[in-house]
Amino acid sequence: MSNRRGNFHETVVSIPNRDDIKLSTERFPFKATLSLSPLISYWENKIETDPNCNVSRVNELASLLRQNRELLEPIEDPSIINKYINTVDILMEDIFPSALWENDLRATVVPFHFDSFYATPRLEELNLLGGGNYTEKLDLDLKTLLFRLTLSAYTLILEKFYNANFMVDEPFIFTIKDKFTNLERNYKLSIDLKFMQVKAKGKPKKLTTQEINFLINRYNNLDLWMEKLPPDDFEFSGFAIYDFTDVTNEETISSLRYDLLDQDSVNTKEGFESLQQKLRVLFGLPGLRLGLASCPSLQEFDSYYARKTWNGLVLTNTCEVTQQDLRDSIYHPVMSESSTIVVDDLEMIDNPTRLEQQLLASGVRNLIVAPLQYEGKTIGLLELASPIPGELNALSTIKLKEILPLFALALNRMLEELRSSIQNIIKEKYTAIHPIVEWRFTQAAINLLDKMERNVSSEIEPIVFRDIYPLYGVSDIRSSAMERNKAIQGDLLDQLVYAKEVILAAKDNLPLSILDELVYKIDKYSQSIVHELASGDEVMVLEFLRTEIEPLFNHFELKYPSTKKAIDAYRKAINNPNGVVYNKRRAYEESLYLINDTISNFLDREEEKAQQIFPHYFEKYKTDGLEYNIYIGESLLNNGNFEQLYLKNMRLWQLMLTCEIARRIQKLRANLKLPLEITQLILVHSNPISIRFRLDEKKFDVEGADNIRYEIIKKRIDKAVLRGSDERLTQPGKIAIVYTQQREAQEYRRYIDFLQAEGYIEDEVEDVELEEMQGVQGLRALRISINFHDHLRHNIDAGDELLNIARTAALN
Repeated sequence: MSNRRGNFHETVVSIPNRDDIKLSTERFPFKATLSLSPLISYWENKIETDPNCNVSRVNELASLLRQNRELLEPIEDPSIINKYINTVDILMEDIFPSALWENDLRATVVPFHFDSFYATPRLEELNLLGGGNYTEKLDLDLKTLLFRLTLSAYTLILEKFYNANFMVDEPFIFTIKDKFTNLERNYKLSIDLKFMQVKAKGKPKKLTTQEINFLINRYNNLDLWMEKLPPDDFEFSGFAIYDFTDVTNEETISSLRYDLLDQDSVNTKEGFESLQQKLRVLFGLPGLRLGLASCPSLQEFDSYYARKTWNGLVLTNTCEVTQQDLRDSIYHPVMSESSTIVVDDLEMIDNPTRLEQQLLASGVRNLIVAPLQYEGKTIGLLELASPIPGELNALSTIKLKEILPLFALALNRMLEELRSSIQNIIKEKYTAIHPIVEWRFTQAAINLLDKMERNVSSEIEPIVFRDIYPLYGVSDIRSSAMERNKAIQGDLLDQLVYAKEVILAAKDNLPLSILDELVYKIDKYSQSIVHELASGDEVMVLEFLRTEIEPLFNHFELKYPSTKKAIDAYRKAINNPNGVVYNKRRAYEESLYLINDTISNFLDREEEKAQQIFPHYFEKYKTDGLEYNIYIGESLLNNGNFEQLYLKNMRLWQLMLTCEIARRIQKLRANLKLPLEITQLILVHSNPISIRFRLDEKKFDVEGADNIRYEIIKKRIDKAVLRGSDERLTQPGKIAIVYTQQREAQEYRRYIDFLQAEGYIEDEVEDVELEEMQGVQGLRALRISINFHDHLRHNIDAGDELLNIARTAALN
């Protein structure tokens, strides 16, 4: 609750879950007394500290206090405030300025309580601090509320007596229902403790640095705190100033964002109704209706099954709507031109179509339909409707801009799930099993058919391969997300420059203030995104250009031919399927594609040859780069013998392959429009593992608790940093070989010696320790630098094969 800072220790914490809290008391454990003494002292000091102070006013106040001495003592009965209200009004003048008295949401309260003894009329009217039931208003159970208050009290004690700054970063949010609309509104509480004091009863108990840190690290256990710092040793007096801010919009949008991450919020009736209610709160309209549907023009989804994603006002999964119905209706400009339409009153539309008639029949008079766009494509539409004409208008679309990207993400996830369902059918019916293990699936299928013939349990048997060795590697694009953002940022800035040239050309002939305002907005958008491209900025800028700039072009060309050159330049710049400036993004995407394609093709070519070393299971995944898994072991084969020599050969081959990939990408960079870099990593795991084929996912996964750690490491290792620094393990021009056992490092040093002799890598080898990650400890890595300059003794492109080179090494 305090925002003051000490200089001994700084810690900011979040409130834990109720089940993690340890607090035995059932009431606030500290003595807290209402006192006006700190306020009186403030006025006494004002004559000396404020040269503009009204001295006669302060003297008048001092005279009143001498007559009303009860105000100078601790106040046990708040009714005393009303008894001397005229004096209290004067005391509160600086806290409650008369100019703000009618509109402020401000009150003074007893320390760590919520019942006010002096408040503005508007706050009293809202009843935020009246009537008790604070656990309901704050949506907190009593235990959590007591925990927060008690912890906040201890933050002040630590600050004053132990110079330790310890803050709680979660504000109190009050929720009440509006008396006119009956919709929930949210108010954020800010607390000023300027007039509150904490005193120790006697000398405070001494605590060492270690003891303070011990308590802070166990901030959820307040029973322990009360043992070390008994509440009876301290008391609070004075009062707190509570300021409330209406944060309904912010809280509602935050809640919408959280809900839309959950697929049930859109797919279930309860979730959809919850979204609708939150939008009613956001727009302040209790009769608001929500509709959401995927874009029906997408042929792959124009089916009954696909209409599971239709939850619109008339576009429902049971409706009978044709493409022609949509083309003739108000929905057409939304889907074809990505325009937002606002219909003030549907009854005023001449010759309403079948869809407009259905809307009217359902009670809709007022309507907004907006496109939902994802990665530059319209994938669906969002409807907001009201039974009252004019309730939703052009101003309502401003709020829409904040929430449309959230609904677009949720709808895209629904469509991805639909595509996934289709792909699952394809995989189930058509996908071929990797040839190396096809024998085992054939065996399982035969066994299942045999059971079915004998009318016994017909579940397919699990397919598990035991005692196999994994090899894992990844070639990743360095800072791919940052490069993608920079590309988007650069294209948007270029498009804004083209737009500004058009407006400036028009201004030469048409000196209107509105054109100055458009130039100002263009400059403002440019300055905003040149520093950082925030979520939603792209949609916002393109919406501005399409709705406020581009519609002016035809008029400018007709009336002022001198603008034609600038307009033609703008149109030429966006003349592509995306309809936006797409130069830097195209450069990024083409460079990314060339890198991935080069790595993938080379990996496929060499891996096919590597099957000659020893047949093995291989799978790869493309992301912003490429990663792959290799499994090798005797149990994968229908018949055959496995020796450790085959594993060693595969490991050496993998290391050579990784070097070759790096060298090829280094040469390729000169031909890339955007010279992206790659980082490379190999994970060593010497202990054999078991893998099981997951029927639900149609893929292999590790089996057993002991093997899970390997998967955890794979998922987290790309974020690893060197111990004691912020340096990422993976670096361009280097290969990181991550290991856990010293014998693994010794084995790979042999391979490194061989590759140094072959000219693949430099002489320096780093052996580094990695910072611990969640669930992953004790990792080390060898890091080697690739030799990009010297010629190798072998020429892979001329016919020498990695496979044969690996075989020449003495690995026994």
